[in-house]
Amino acid sequence: MKYDIPTEFKPFMTSVKRQCKTYGIELVLSPSRNVVLTDDYTQDCSGYFCDRDKALVVACGKPFDEWVEVLIHEFSHMEQWKTDDRWDKWTVACGKTWEWLAGDIIMNKKQVLAVLNDMVELEKDCEMRSVDKIREWGLPVQIKQYVQKANIYLYSYYMLPEIKRFPTGVHSDNKLMKLAPTVFKKSYQKVPDDIRNYILTNFSKK
Repeated sequence: MKYDIPTEFKPFMTSVKRQCKTYGIELVLSPSRNVVLTDDYTQDCSGYFCDRDKALVVACGKPFDEWVEVLIHEFSHMEQWKTDDRWDKWTVACGKTWEWLAGDIIMNKKQVLAVLNDMVELEKDCEMRSVDKIREWGLPVQIKQYVQKANIYLYSYYMLPEIKRFPTGVHSDNKLMKLAPTVFKKSYQKVPDDIRNYILTNFSKK
């Protein structure tokens, strides 16, 4: 399916497509609003990169300015896979996080914290790469707002022990985003009370 890509984004999109082809990655721009996170999980999400399935998938059934940020993020995960020696450690943490949320494995608090630390390390690095790409390509994306969304996303990982599910949509909640800082934080373990209470109220497992 073809999409109307604003002129300012076309060089970046061309680069994404070229690099996916070079590295044998299937780029899937789905017309749906959400996609299922690989065959192993039933979790809906806005997009994902899977090194095992060699796929970069983005749900494009929403406004362009929403799904293009997901594409930038997932493409940055692909870049991590290509260039960062920490990728294997990070993917182990991803697997354990999903297995723990599904109840397939049991971890104590110390083990959970160690896994979440690796997950946040992965995602923070990815978000910082994404901001670098926005700047490098001169993309018309509001960086301060993007960082606010990213910070909410990073804080949300440390809320998982309380809300018991992956908080899909947390980074696109405008009220929540406005509570977030506009710069990346050194640590995300201590979630600010206003953000913590909002996530508990609106994103806890029913």
